[in-house]
Amino acid sequence: MKMFVVFVILLHVSQHALAVLVEVNEGERSVLLPCQHSDFIPEDLTVMWTRSDLHPKSVHLQREGGDDLTGQNQRYRGRTSMRPDALDSSDFSLTLRKPQLTDSGSYTCIMSAGKEELRLGDIQLQVKDQQVEVKVEEGSESVILPCKTTPDLPEDTIVEWTHSDRELMMVHVYSNRSDHLKNQDDRYCDRTKMNKDLLRTGDLSLTLKYPTERDSGGYICTIYRDKDILRQKVVLQVKEPFSAWATVLLVLLGLLVLIGISGGLIYYFRPYFMSGDLQGEGEFRGGVCPAALQNQTSPAQRR
Repeated sequence: MKMFVVFVILLHVSQHALAVLVEVNEGERSVLLPCQHSDFIPEDLTVMWTRSDLHPKSVHLQREGGDDLTGQNQRYRGRTSMRPDALDSSDFSLTLRKPQLTDSGSYTCIMSAGKEELRLGDIQLQVKDQQVEVKVEEGSESVILPCKTTPDLPEDTIVEWTHSDRELMMVHVYSNRSDHLKNQDDRYCDRTKMNKDLLRTGDLSLTLKYPTERDSGGYICTIYRDKDILRQKVVLQVKEPFSAWATVLLVLLGLLVLIGISGGLIYYFRPYFMSGDLQGEGEFRGGVCPAALQNQTSPAQRR
């Protein structure tokens, strides 16, 4: 009886929980919709994730015996999961794989025992199709990966930069008004920095020093602001520099083309040059008077 009374009290206290904003880019591997409960856990517990604008509205349901997806909306088939020990750990967060634009909406985390329900919270999911593309030439001194949000952020704001290659790599972490690089991937050691007054300006851009071709790929800027989780995606393309030998090769190729064109022109206009020479010779012969030729006799003929 005492458990039932406590459960009903929690129900009324949590009815109007504020919605948490979660942002993710379309095409990401997954997104986590957070839901934790730190108070009393009743027996015969069931946790259900719903989306009220759909029919059926069930997104995921877990009982003490495991998942029960018989009433799940088909658009989420094979794309949702909860921790196997969710009911024991009180972490009821939902993982949604391969988020799509149509997944945007309001999700509700509910736990129930018998006929009583406790609404733990609402999550406003926004799936975005926008991403920023940045191009830089390998060998450059640095490149800036942009990430901006509203200014005057809370002091407990956490910013994580990750690189999603074959596996997720930690690039840079800012927390408690300072950098935390303990879990930074070795590839980015001594190569990253963020603005000093980023909480005031809201400019969370990352400077990456000496970019190389293997740095190319998608980078995620994740902002943990109060209970909100905001994400922005930047696609970096590092291009190979135009090498010196390639420049020399192009110059030689240009010279060969020029020589070839010149030779072709000379060959094409050769008949005109030849006819001009012949015409000149004819004019020279024709310039001699025929009568003068007839008057030219040998001494023997004169005798």
